[in-house]
Amino acid sequence: CTMPLLRKKPFVPIDLPPDLKADEEVFLNILTKEIFRDYEEYFRRSILCNSLVWTCESTGRSNLTLSEAMQSEAEATEHLQKMPVPLQRGICYIIHKQEIPSLTVFVDEVLVFYRTRFLVGEHVEIAATDKSSGKKEGLISEIVLNPESAY
Repeated sequence: CTMPLLRKKPFVPIDLPPDLKADEEVFLNILTKEIFRDYEEYFRRSILCNSLVWTCESTGRSNLTLSEAMQSEAEATEHLQKMPVPLQRGICYIIHKQEIPSLTVFVDEVLVFYRTRFLVGEHVEIAATDKSSGKKEGLISEIVLNPESAY
């Protein structure tokens, strides 16, 4: 899971104080896992975490609190892990071959790409020509190119 962006830039948490003693009283920011000796610094960080200045790096959603951005990151990661491998391959191909200026253009490119193509390993539903047979499940095992079709 990636860390949300702060004002559209990577957030870098402060380091643990090197001379921190085991019995020292400190303030812990649970979201960022940062430790503060000074309450004012801790309070400023808490205010920052609850401000609408965070962006989900995975989805581009902005104007979120840190907690909302972290939730969005987790959901995006979960959705990506559920994506079928053939779809992942096709999307990687599109990203590799094209310069895509925005997420909207990217989504359009993916839809155009998949509207007319199948990928090896893709699960499909096949409608029989006679209506009594209904639909059947299939798996694309091989792609045979039609020399007359334009790619």
